[in-house]
Amino acid sequence: MAITNTRLTDTQPTQVFQAVGQQVVSVMYICNTSNVGNVSVNVFCIDSGDSTGASEDNCIYSQLEITQNDTYVVSTEKLVLDNNDELEVEANVANVITVTVSSFAIG
Repeated sequence: MAITNTRLTDTQPTQVFQAVGQQVVSVMYICNTSNVGNVSVNVFCIDSGDSTGASEDNCIYSQLEITQNDTYVVSTEKLVLDNNDELEVEANVANVITVTVSSFAIG
């Protein structure tokens, strides 16, 4: 099992995970470390062959509101990703969201 931590330093979509081989994302934590209020977050799951990137077509969480000093946990469904598939996250406020992804390889 492996974890990947990413701080979103701007408001553009940021890659938080890229599969190497076939991998399962078992849980994702999206943490608002600020005390300035709610932050809106979009999460994208992008197939390696998709040229549209982070777009409405790949959005799996839209306008997710994370309250100040709180964490949203995505753990009820697992994502199976093929080689180079990726997760990207964007927030409407820079430098207050940390994303932690836990994953493991298949096979």
